[in-house]
Amino acid sequence: MTDPGWQDHCGDRWRAHVLAATGSDICDIVGPSPRRPRDWAAMMRRLGVRNMMGVIGAVHGEPIAYRQAQRGDIVLRGWAIGICRGEQAEFFGGDMVPMKDVDAAWRISRNT
Repeated sequence: MTDPGWQDHCGDRWRAHVLAATGSDICDIVGPSPRRPRDWAAMMRRLGVRNMMGVIGAVHGEPIAYRQAQRGDIVLRGWAIGICRGEQAEFFGGDMVPMKDVDAAWRISRNT
């Protein structure tokens, strides 16, 4: 049995957002969405990274300055993955923070 708190999380929303924006599935790179802490650890070992910045970087490449982020780009604050909404970043549960408070941002390629 898994912890119910792991059933729906920001990783699922990250996947859905990138899939809708680009047509690419991040699971092709990172594998299935982890549902337990040990699954996260296994995924990070497989990717050869030590933190969430590394996981996101495995999909989107090097981070960009938060000031360069555009609407729809991926952001990180602590372990929380969010989406740039202009001057604000939106996180799981609808929490909004100023973009200046995010730890990192990544550009995503959009379908044209």
